[in-house]
Amino acid sequence: MNASFLLLLLPEFLAGQTCATAIEAQLTDWGATAEVLKSPGGPQGGDVYRIATGERGVWLTYHQPSDLPSGSVFRTDPYETVRLDFQADCAVRRTVSTRTPVPGAFTDEDLSTLVERHGRLVVYLWSPHLPLSVDGYHEIKAAAEAESFAFVAVVDAGASRSLTRTVGAAQGVPEDARRPLGAVELLFRDIAVHSPSILVFADGQASAPLPGYRNRDAYRRHLANIGERTSP
Repeated sequence: MNASFLLLLLPEFLAGQTCATAIEAQLTDWGATAEVLKSPGGPQGGDVYRIATGERGVWLTYHQPSDLPSGSVFRTDPYETVRLDFQADCAVRRTVSTRTPVPGAFTDEDLSTLVERHGRLVVYLWSPHLPLSVDGYHEIKAAAEAESFAFVAVVDAGASRSLTRTVGAAQGVPEDARRPLGAVELLFRDIAVHSPSILVFADGQASAPLPGYRNRDAYRRHLANIGERTSP
């Protein structure tokens, strides 16, 4: 992507910024695409944008605090986040935060395998702490099967692992649907905004998250609508 095209996509924070040229160049070098999502303001106020890359599980973020002349860019993948803080003279301060993958978590590699294998995939986030989200597992699974979507369920990363096992066993949620959420792609696409929520992948596109409990008929209508939009 050319930096000039990126400027057209992100005028609110790049237009008039002290280090706009350097910021554009860095985001472009990191593989920024045309998919840009506005986020709630950061801890210092100002605007925050998330930017997809051409690689599933790798996302960029730009934060422009309201009280500083320039901002920060971040590159997040499953193993680390690289942060570049642009100073007033456009010099860059670099910091790296690493993370240890959670054992047994549902990863970006798992997600990519399923999307590439099936093309059409429903991802369901549930929590053992919320009974309706447990009930919703059976509703969305049935709806996905009826609409010919592959299906996978993942658990809120903050949920109790022991309660997940107990509730899952009691409510007929199999072990492979009890893995904690660990995929950067799903987090940056806001699946964790609520439990339950679903994200749908179809023909190379990802839907916006659908939060809240639905019965299987409502889920079927939602999936059928996505299927119609993505059909050739």
